[in-house]
Amino acid sequence: MTVDDELSRALAELSRTLTPQPDPYGRARARYRRNRQRRLGGLVLALVVSVGSTAFAIASPGRTTQPLPADPTESIAPVLVWSDRLLQSPPRGAVAGDSSFVRQLSELLLAAQRRGEFSRLKVPVSGVKILFADDVDGHRVALAAFVRNQPDPVTGWPSAAVWLVADKGASAQELASTAAIRGVSDALEPYERLAVDDAEAAHVAIAPAGCVFLSSPLPDRNTFRWAPEPTGSYLIRTAKTHRPEWWRVDCGAVTRQITPGPGSLATKPITDAQLATAMFRVRGSVGQQRARELVYQLAQSEGYRLTALPSVVWGGHVAGLPAWLTDGSPNAGEPSVEDGQVTVLAAPRVGGDWIGEVSIAPDQPRSDGVLGTGTSFTTTADPTDPAGVLAVPIGVETGGSEGQQLLLVVTPAAATTVRVLRDGQEVARSAVSGSGTAMQVPRPTAGLVVEALDASGGTIASGQVAKQDAQGTPATDTWNQD
Repeated sequence: MTVDDELSRALAELSRTLTPQPDPYGRARARYRRNRQRRLGGLVLALVVSVGSTAFAIASPGRTTQPLPADPTESIAPVLVWSDRLLQSPPRGAVAGDSSFVRQLSELLLAAQRRGEFSRLKVPVSGVKILFADDVDGHRVALAAFVRNQPDPVTGWPSAAVWLVADKGASAQELASTAAIRGVSDALEPYERLAVDDAEAAHVAIAPAGCVFLSSPLPDRNTFRWAPEPTGSYLIRTAKTHRPEWWRVDCGAVTRQITPGPGSLATKPITDAQLATAMFRVRGSVGQQRARELVYQLAQSEGYRLTALPSVVWGGHVAGLPAWLTDGSPNAGEPSVEDGQVTVLAAPRVGGDWIGEVSIAPDQPRSDGVLGTGTSFTTTADPTDPAGVLAVPIGVETGGSEGQQLLLVVTPAAATTVRVLRDGQEVARSAVSGSGTAMQVPRPTAGLVVEALDASGGTIASGQVAKQDAQGTPATDTWNQD
């Protein structure tokens, strides 16, 4: 079993015990800033997860409840209104139609919480409301809201959410046991969602009564084909009904949520045919096993935001990379630069643009155990075009106009030199080796023109610097709006 297999299995196991929607206020605050995507604009690999004696840096949301926003315009009030509408909604789901079962489950959960059996929910609670209960595949699934005596003094959330999963047909006693707790969230959000097993199996999503779920097959760029779900204000997907798709929630005339459904286009493992397609237009030099792992990881990370599997754009060894790729400042005791193997991937995304990732595997082990880092980027031009130029800032690019920025440039095979222009004036030049180069350019990189030159000095391709962000998909989250 490869390290990638071990990591995937370990993360799958962790996902069964982690809160399904951690740090709800942190996500709400991110919504207000319209920075919804989990992929960071700079370096996307942040959390070190140990697998045996090995550690990878991977993207992961935080779990700590965030403080109230300093900006008074970032009000949580609209979110709390919608959260209360969900709390006041009648129970949904076939099993929830049994009022005796719902009442018994509520009473058992309240008693268990007051006995201290919920390790992440110790505050005084005035009541428990069952919002969903149904048999999904081989499971009985329920969503319960625990109403605090007083709203959380830090975030203002009045209710917490607990997802419960037991065997199909389980009694109220079995569903109320601590063994059935699948996740505890610090807040009941207006839109709640649970992966019952894993990304390819059963899922449940629920919104306030009166809202309507719609779904669409994976769109071709922005062409959605929305159809209302027969269940109305909640949605169920089983292993049989799972498909590449997007979900939408309309509340009256307003669309509150548009989000990709769970899953990805990647199979596990990536097949030889898929890998051959991914590497069809590769430039430079990339090992097949490394490429296979990175294609799978990026596809899993982006899910159905992608309209096709990622392609491998370029690979090569680069010297003098900044060793601090997470916050823009060196760590004590660490070298300022390091050498490493760099691999560039890109994929077309719903919304019409391209998302890419620069993955860096340093030659020497790092003292913090991180085996790899990377930078995400977006561009409107096809970065897989072997006749084109791709330029990506490496490391954290500050917004200032001073200093130098490392720029990775991928060129056509015939290029021997790269020059960089600002307002028609050359500001940097570098020799090309293996269809790529890493060079220092003056900040800011916005507005720079990158040209690939052949041996005679003629321009054979040119382009703009890619953006260090991952925005642009049609994903929408407007629960924070009145």
